[in-house]
Amino acid sequence: MARPESDDPFFIGWADTPPADRRFFLRLGLGLTAGTAGLGAGLAALQRAPGAGSWDPDKVREWRGTVSAAPYAMLRSRDLGGGVPRTALLSCLGKCGVAAQIGALEGQPVVVTGSLIQRGQHTMLAVDEQGPWLRRDERAAPDASLALPAIEALGEVSLSGEILDSKCWFGAMRPSDGKLHKACASLCIRGGIPPAFFARGPTGQSALMIMTDGGRAHGPELLALVADPVQIRGRVLRRGDLLMLDTPVSAIRRL
Repeated sequence: MARPESDDPFFIGWADTPPADRRFFLRLGLGLTAGTAGLGAGLAALQRAPGAGSWDPDKVREWRGTVSAAPYAMLRSRDLGGGVPRTALLSCLGKCGVAAQIGALEGQPVVVTGSLIQRGQHTMLAVDEQGPWLRRDERAAPDASLALPAIEALGEVSLSGEILDSKCWFGAMRPSDGKLHKACASLCIRGGIPPAFFARGPTGQSALMIMTDGGRAHGPELLALVADPVQIRGRVLRRGDLLMLDTPVSAIRRL
């Protein structure tokens, strides 16, 4: 008995695609496009916010104030907003500190040429190394109100969080924390960028503190703990608008 002829179109490579196949591939393409877009949006929504820091290296200007080298390079200035004395950390354009270049200008009225890195009230100046970025301010007399304030002890703490480099967190790079940023943060801290501790509280509160060890800059022994979840025991100190966490490496425990 002969088999009945089928009405299904027969595929021929050089012929036009049958209408049924065109409809199938069109629906499949649209479905894959919509599904991929939805998956991408979902994955993006699950990511942590990269932070609100900003830095435009091309916006170079002069900043006047009093400079200090210890424990890290800093400028105390009224040019940072509001006309009141505020503190800005100093760094080079790359992954290095500039404390060794301050020398005899410690505590003197100076002019710093650089660009502003800012995240909220946290500020850093990336100095313009294309020329003499630091010079004595011949127009200004020593101003006691621009001296670094005395250190105020706020108490002993035990905090959980992450050690990171202040420059990237302030706005030089986004995102600026976590495992993906470990290599960059380690290079910055090794080069002299002030390390910072980002503490996270159990109810969502957070704080950033510049890290010191006995009032001095931390050494390379801190690098092994950068970008890992850690718990730290130490003293919280306030120096004007700068919040610091003073602790030895021996008081830091990886979680």
